Amino acid sequence: MADNEKAKWTRLAALGLVMAGIGPLLILGAGLLFGLDFEGDIAFFLITAAIALSGAFLVWRFGTWGKVAGAVAGLLVGLALFWTAFGLMQPASFFDFLPGLLVLPGALIAIVASIAAVVSGRRGRATARPEGGERLGLRIVAGVVVLGAVVSGALNLFTRPTASAGDAQASVAMKDFRFDEQGYEVAGGSTVFVDNNDPFAHTFTIDELDVDEAFIAGGSKVVQIPDRPGTYVLYCKPHTSDPEDPGEEDMASRITVT
Repeated sequence: MADNEKAKWTRLAALGLVMAGIGPLLILGAGLLFGLDFEGDIAFFLITAAIALSGAFLVWRFGTWGKVAGAVAGLLVGLALFWTAFGLMQPASFFDFLPGLLVLPGALIAIVASIAAVVSGRRGRATARPEGGERLGLRIVAGVVVLGAVVSGALNLFTRPTASAGDAQASVAMKDFRFDEQGYEVAGGSTVFVDNNDPFAHTFTIDELDVDEAFIAGGSKVVQIPDRPGTYVLYCKPHTSDPEDPGEEDMASRITVT
């Protein structure tokens, strides 16, 4: 095999791993750019990115064992960051959607293409440039990622709801995966101005009051609070594991309606 020749599907496997590696870097970059407290997570995102990008190098540079290592890297990163796939349900939230489009799909592409490259290598199928199904696959994957990024960015920028605090009787800010207060007190039937200051999507959810409002990055709304006196759990659906008994790591608070 000449130096410039690669076993068929090698390039697609490497692209999948690069995608999987960019995802955690994108999440980390968004957190640092918006001043979130990511100190405890920096190592996790850097390690997962390093595994994926190292796997891409091994797939590209070496033969069978490099492809096997690439498939293992794809599996590890996919398992560690499987939750990013939920971002695909938030196309208008750029920093949720794009990692969802990159990480798990990239890891799956890397695993399948790495196995196919091993088979092709053993059969002596090597080319100096991508051909046939591999070339088509590269074009489709690149096109979907670019189109997804452009559409999601446009939706996030131009369709996010924005409101003014106006005559709202209270305000709630969502920042750093937290509500800005541990408890709120509002009058029944009043309105609350809610502002999402994170680069990720959140919800303003109070199950007992049938309140469930979604907020993409930078979005703000005025929410009506029903006139049902009592104290209730206020939480974010994607970032609370147990709404009935939220813990310190959950994005949850309390709201008292008077």
